[in-house]
Amino acid sequence: MRDHWVGRSAALLGGGLCAALTPESLRFWMFGVLCLLGLRLVFFWRPRDFLGKVYRPEFLLLAVTLLLGYMYGALADRMLLEPLTLNRVEITGTLRDWDVGSDKSVGVLLVERAVANGELREELGGQSYRLVVYADKEGKVAGQWQRVQPGDRVEFFGRLERPKPVGTPGGFDLRLYNAVRGLSGTLTAQGDAKLVALGEPSLTWKIRQNVHRRLESWDPQETGVLEGIFFGDSSHIPSEIQERYKVTGVLHVFAASGSNVAFVMGLAWLVLGFLPKRLRIIGSILALILYGALCGGNAPIIRATVLGVAVLLGRFGRGRVAALRWLFFSGVGLFILNPLLIRDLGFQLSFSAAWGLAVLVPRFLQTACLQRVPALLRTVLASTIGAQVATLPLLIAAFHRLSLIGFLANVLILFLLGSVLEIGLIGVIASFSWRLCAPFFQVSLWLLGGANEVLKVLAGVPWADVWIVSPGPLFGLVWYGTIGVLLWGKERTFFSFNVGLLLLKRRLEAAAPKLMTLRCAEISHGLRALREGISQSGLAVKRQRLYFWSFSGLLLMFVLLWSPWNFSKELEVDLIDVGQGDSILIRTPEKHALLIDAGPRSQSFDTGERIVLPYLLQRGIGHLDAVLITHEDQDHIGGIRAVLNVIPTDWIGVPNVGERLENEEWEGGLPAGLTDHSPALKTLQRGDRIELDSGAFLEVFGPQEVLANTHSDPNNNSLVMMLNYSGQKVFLTGDMEQEEMEEIAAAGETFEADVFKEPHHGSRFSLDKPWLDRLHPSAVIISVGKNTFGHPAPEVLQYWDDRHIPVYRTDEQGTLKVIFKAGTIEIIPGRQAS
Repeated sequence: MRDHWVGRSAALLGGGLCAALTPESLRFWMFGVLCLLGLRLVFFWRPRDFLGKVYRPEFLLLAVTLLLGYMYGALADRMLLEPLTLNRVEITGTLRDWDVGSDKSVGVLLVERAVANGELREELGGQSYRLVVYADKEGKVAGQWQRVQPGDRVEFFGRLERPKPVGTPGGFDLRLYNAVRGLSGTLTAQGDAKLVALGEPSLTWKIRQNVHRRLESWDPQETGVLEGIFFGDSSHIPSEIQERYKVTGVLHVFAASGSNVAFVMGLAWLVLGFLPKRLRIIGSILALILYGALCGGNAPIIRATVLGVAVLLGRFGRGRVAALRWLFFSGVGLFILNPLLIRDLGFQLSFSAAWGLAVLVPRFLQTACLQRVPALLRTVLASTIGAQVATLPLLIAAFHRLSLIGFLANVLILFLLGSVLEIGLIGVIASFSWRLCAPFFQVSLWLLGGANEVLKVLAGVPWADVWIVSPGPLFGLVWYGTIGVLLWGKERTFFSFNVGLLLLKRRLEAAAPKLMTLRCAEISHGLRALREGISQSGLAVKRQRLYFWSFSGLLLMFVLLWSPWNFSKELEVDLIDVGQGDSILIRTPEKHALLIDAGPRSQSFDTGERIVLPYLLQRGIGHLDAVLITHEDQDHIGGIRAVLNVIPTDWIGVPNVGERLENEEWEGGLPAGLTDHSPALKTLQRGDRIELDSGAFLEVFGPQEVLANTHSDPNNNSLVMMLNYSGQKVFLTGDMEQEEMEEIAAAGETFEADVFKEPHHGSRFSLDKPWLDRLHPSAVIISVGKNTFGHPAPEVLQYWDDRHIPVYRTDEQGTLKVIFKAGTIEIIPGRQAS
C-alpha cells in the first residue's frame, strides 16, 4: 500500500538535501532547473496515461513540496553567525552544563551580558557558548571554577570565538556543528570566576554526577568507557580505546544516539511486557524521553529519541507504512525546527539507519539465506546489514574509512555492549544507594571487559579497517539508485524506463521524422502493449533489458568521457590549512601527486590523520610519487607517519643534513625502520632537480651545507625549492631564516618567482629586506594558524603591504589553491578573508 504522506515528506526532505548539496553559487540555477523539471513533469509527461488521472494533482503537489524544501534549505545559511573573535570580554551568564576533566573543565554557558573594550555587545545576549576552563600545571582549575555547577550565575573574563566557515574541502565544519547543536561558538575563560548567584542543577545532571562518584571505586579507564556508553560522554575515554572502537566499527556506542536508543527501547519494551500494547508503547516512549534527558539533551540524542519515538508511534498502526510515516514526519519536524539539520552528518546517519531498519530489515528477513539462521540471530544479522547498507555511502564520504571487521564486530559485540548499557542503566536508576547499584555496575564492567578483549583481538586482525579514496557522488547515486530499483521492483523499473524511452522516440519522430525509422503505429502499439502488461512476455523482457543496459552503457560512457578529470591539464599547488604548520600538495597535469610536509602532531591531535590524509583521499589521491620533508620541526614532520601508514609512496625526500638525521626529532617523525641507508629515503641538497611531468620540475636551492649555531638550526637547514612550470614559478621556502637566505643569495641563485611562500609562517627572523627586495612576486602566501609566537609578524605584513603585493593566509582564507593555467597563475582561497 502506497502512503502519499511518506512521498510528500520525502519530497520536502529531498528538496532540503538538494539545497544542502548544491554549492551556494549554483543554488539559484539549480532552483531554475528544478522548476523546469517540475513543469515538465506536471504539464508534459501526462502521468495519467500510465498511472491514472488521480496522480496528476499528486505529482503537482510533490513538485511544489520539493521546491519548498529546496528554498527552505537554501535559506538556512542565514542561521549561521558571522565569524567573531573578542579577547578579554567581560561575560555574565548562567551555566547550563558542566563537566570536570583531568586537564580542563567544559560546560555550556548562556550569555546574559557581554562587554568588550568597554562597549556592551547586546547581540551576544541570549546566545549559548561552549565554555572551556583549562587547568594549571598541577591539573587544577582556578578557585571558584572548582565549585560551580549548572544553574549558577557567574562573571568572568574570557576569549570569545565564533568559528569561520570551513576553509578546506571535505574538512570539519565547526560552524555548522555548533549551529545544529544550538551553540554560537567557544568561550575560553581567562582567570577565575565570580559566583554571582547560586542555582539549582537539573535532576539528570545530579544523577550523572552521582553515578560518576559511585564509579570512582573502579579503574578510571574502564569507568570512563562505561560512562561513555551510558551518557555519550567520550571525554574520559583514553584515545587508544577510542581508536580500537573506531577500527572495529562500534564507535557509535559512545554517541548516545541510534544504537543506545534502540537498546533502551528494547529494555523498556521487555520490562513493560505485562502492560497492554498501547500502554506499553506509551511507557517505552516515556523511557526514551527520560534517557534523552539523562544524556543531557544534546542534539544527537534528541534526534535519535525523536526517531525512536517515531518508530514506537508506528506500532499504533498496522505495519511498515505507519512506521515510515512517523519516521518521515519526525524528520520533517526536525528539519522545520532547524533547516541546517539536513546538512548534519549525525542526522543523516541516524535517519538513514532508522530507514534501513524500517524498510530493508523486513526484506532481508524474508531472504532464503537468513531463513536458515536461528530466529534470534536472524534479527541481529538483518538489523546489522540493514543499518550498514543504508549508511555505507555516507560513512565513506565523511570518514574515508571503512571497517571491514565492523560487520562481524557489530554482530558479536553490539548486543554485548547493549547488555552493558541495559544492566548499567538499572544501576543508574538505583545509584541513590551504593548497595543497590554496585552489583549492576560490577556486572556491566565484567561484560565490558569481555567486550574490550574481543574488540582488541578483532582490531588486531590485518585489514580490520581500510582508508578509502573518495569514490565521489556517483557512488552514492549508484548505491541508493540500486536500492531504489530493488525496492521498486525490476519489472516496474523496466516498464517506467521504457515508457519514457518510447515517448522520447515519439517526440523525436514528430520533430524530425527522417531521424526515426519507427512508425507511429508501432509506437502506439508498443505503448498499448506496455499498458496491458507485456512485461510478462519473454521477448518484451529482453527488449526492456536491452534498452535498459544500452542506455546505462551510454550514460556511463558519457560520465567517464565528460568527467572533469579527463580534460583538466593544469598543475595545481595546494597549501593545506593545517593550522600552525605546513603541508603542500603538488598535483601535476598527468595527475601525479607529491606531498611536502604534513602539519603538526600533538598528544591529542594528529593533523596528518585528521586533516591531510582525509584531504588527499577526498581529492582522489591513493598514491604519492614522493613525500618531501623540509625539516624536523613538529609542525612540518608531525603528520608524516599517519600519511605514509595509509598511502603508498614511492620515495621520501629529506634535506642532506648529515648527522642531524639521527637526532631525536628526525627519528621520531620518520617511519620506524627508515634509515639514511634505505633505498626509499633520498637526501636532497642544492643543485638537485626533481622531475615531475609535462615539463614541470622542482629545483632544490637549499641546504647547501649544514649550518650550525644559527638562531634556529632546524629552520636554517630547511629544504628550499623552486617549482617551475611553463615559465611560471612558485618559491617554496620551508622555515628558512636569515642565515639560510644569505647562503642561497651567496650561491648566486636567481630566485625570482611569481608566487612566494613566506618562510617560517611569517616570522620576523625571516624578514631580510635586502634579500626580499630582489623578489617581485605577484602574490605572497603565508601558511599559519593560531599560535603564541606572533606569526605572522606585523612588520612582515607591513613590508608586503608597503610593496602593494597581496598576501594570502591559510588562517584567514583556508586552503589555498595555486593553479597554473594558460601562462598565468590563479590563487583560489578556500574561504573569503574575514
